Amino acid sequence: MMTSWCRRLACTIACAAVLIAAGVSGAAAAPTATASHPPMAALRGAHLSPDTAGVDVYLTSFAGGTTTLWLSSVGYGDVSPYRLVKPGLYAVSMRAHGASPSTPPALRWTADLHAGDAYTAAAVGMNKDLHGIVLRDDLSSPRAGTSRVRIIQAASRAPKADLYADGRSLARDVAFSTVTKYSTVSAGDWQVRASAVGDHHVSARAGLDVPSGQVVSVVVLDAKTAGITLRTLVDAAGATSVPGGAVPAGGGGTAPRPGAHDHDTIIALVITGIGGIVLAGLVLAIRRRRVPG
Repeated sequence: MMTSWCRRLACTIACAAVLIAAGVSGAAAAPTATASHPPMAALRGAHLSPDTAGVDVYLTSFAGGTTTLWLSSVGYGDVSPYRLVKPGLYAVSMRAHGASPSTPPALRWTADLHAGDAYTAAAVGMNKDLHGIVLRDDLSSPRAGTSRVRIIQAASRAPKADLYADGRSLARDVAFSTVTKYSTVSAGDWQVRASAVGDHHVSARAGLDVPSGQVVSVVVLDAKTAGITLRTLVDAAGATSVPGGAVPAGGGGTAPRPGAHDHDTIIALVITGIGGIVLAGLVLAIRRRRVPG
């Protein structure tokens, strides 16, 4: 028969379990970290003007007018990693690297960013015709066995370019400072060749590994000395993940969200706590029964 002390101990353990369980219920019902932080937009910057020197890029939010230095010392061909920003309307301003933020920008354009979408803000064209564009990057997953590819034509030495993958046409007559739509292609290892229309001596080749589910931008650039060159940007590495840079770096849409595992962690801690209380109670009960009295 349970002694009155043991009954009190059992009651205490039961009450503790109820209170802790209530805490778990409250934690599960409370707003999560993602609920308190609304969906963001993903934005990266690109410098695609062959004769424009290094620049600093600023973002100004139309909601509040806050201006921040977004990218520093960006040179031709540079593409930044994606960064998460609050959705809304922004002004993108470009100044010569090191210039005071108070000086008039060399180029200014707007970007309307929507929650859950990804964008590339780029300065394109020759310096005398420099203009800004905002590309919406489609990071949705292609069907199994396929990938999506688009062409960003930023090579002034190829006023128009043809691109081939393993000898098959990938894009034709792509004009300088323009961007093609994404095309769905079979995944695999390709040999990509780009050449200027009317001058096949201005050409470049590159190997392109496109795994299933990947979203890729092939950028045509002026080479440092002469001719043109190709660069590959991985827009999404699979499962709608946004890479950390121009190579598959994971994270993004598939990365754990802040606080995503908090509930599981709390449950584990609660189970451990209840177990500790029960074990301590049993030990004390055994000792109490062994003590004469």
